[in-house]
Amino acid sequence: MGRNSRRATQAGINQAEQALKRKVWTKQRLATEVGCGSNTISNFFNGTKIENRFFKGICTALDLEEQKIVDLSEDAEPKLDDDRQARAPFAHPFQTIIDNKTKDFVGREYVFDAIAKFINSKTNGYFTIIGDPGMGKSTILAKYVQDSGCVAHFNVENDGENRADQFLESICKQLIKQYQLSYSLALPADAKSDGVFLKKLLDEVAIKRNGKPVVIAVDALDEVDQSSQTNKNANILYFPRYLPSGIYFVTTVRRGVDVPLVTDAAQQIFNLMDYQSESHEDVCTYIRNRVNSSDKLRQWIQSQKLTEQNFIDEIAARSENNFMYLYYVLYGIEEDIYPDLNLDSLPLGLQQYYQFHWQKMGMNDIPRSNVKINVMYHLAESRQPISCQLISEYIGETPLKVQDVLKAWLQFLHKRTIEGEVCYSIYHPDFWRFLHKHETIEAARVSIPKINKQKSDNLWEAMFGDE
Repeated sequence: MGRNSRRATQAGINQAEQALKRKVWTKQRLATEVGCGSNTISNFFNGTKIENRFFKGICTALDLEEQKIVDLSEDAEPKLDDDRQARAPFAHPFQTIIDNKTKDFVGREYVFDAIAKFINSKTNGYFTIIGDPGMGKSTILAKYVQDSGCVAHFNVENDGENRADQFLESICKQLIKQYQLSYSLALPADAKSDGVFLKKLLDEVAIKRNGKPVVIAVDALDEVDQSSQTNKNANILYFPRYLPSGIYFVTTVRRGVDVPLVTDAAQQIFNLMDYQSESHEDVCTYIRNRVNSSDKLRQWIQSQKLTEQNFIDEIAARSENNFMYLYYVLYGIEEDIYPDLNLDSLPLGLQQYYQFHWQKMGMNDIPRSNVKINVMYHLAESRQPISCQLISEYIGETPLKVQDVLKAWLQFLHKRTIEGEVCYSIYHPDFWRFLHKHETIEAARVSIPKINKQKSDNLWEAMFGDE
């Protein structure tokens, strides 16, 4: 967890235990007061590092003085050479993604502990986090990058940021910057064509690392466009088969997706599905934190004549430990998207939620709304952020009608400003997969080839006119 975490001394732990007894609290009660999972509390009392905010929360709840119980040997401000492996400070190229993913982050200490244990026990290697869509793989990796400051690359299929050359350029430039290697950021011509230049940089970084581990985090290997690699026998993204000592890759991949990786380095697969109880605790903490910070959620809970704990328990159960489900459902309640919604009508799991919203938005109504369907599928097929104006030109509808559709689906979209123009893309690749399921396409009576031809024809006309 790096410098954004700390642990208590043994004397401090003893003081905390005495404070618990004085208040006649259980550790579960303490977790509720702090707003964290019980595994965080267990880690605190076991002398393991926890996030600073939870450490502060425990001290506040137990009326302890933070500076008197913190392990100062772990908290002292380190020199650059010792802490950041002679790395120069720099603005992370994926800072927007990191900030977005780590908003309202909770828990996951068991994942970070496993990564730390792997790095501390192996000479080098590949640590891979796997899980279903929406379980928080990308968020976990973003938090790890935020706390550690390591080199990282996020593959985003929906934005077209998922090619091998993009990965190689991104990682090579970050390594040169962070470790002050004697290369220009204008990379050699062949640096993005295969993994040879990357291997060379890793060898040099291994020499300069001062005995500290060097971690490269890579998100969403399942979203990589493998056709972008000229060598079809190479590892995914040209990952090296042989790693220098002290070099580690921490990656994520969707469960059930095999990616090519042959290596002589150590490997560990960390399956989030094997940690259901820990995930459930984090889910409950996330919901509790959202409720505590949202007047709209609390008002809705009161209007339904529920207790907050009933709400938390029911939403957590229906989420199936899926954070993307929680994001959509809580957003829907806060924005009153479904006025007649109650707990009994909530769908079970992420896929059913997609279908639920699809029906609520009238996508299967007769007569069909061609505007709604065309907007969503042109957006899905663009694979790049696209403006309302451009969508309206593609489908021959007014920007106002297009904007109304985008507003209804806003919780599923990523909105950003590019060159002064507001653009939209599909927020999560799993929703893109839902749109492309056979039964969804069949129900919507959509022709994907026809949509792509229409896009191509419009692009041709824009470039060459009616010739």
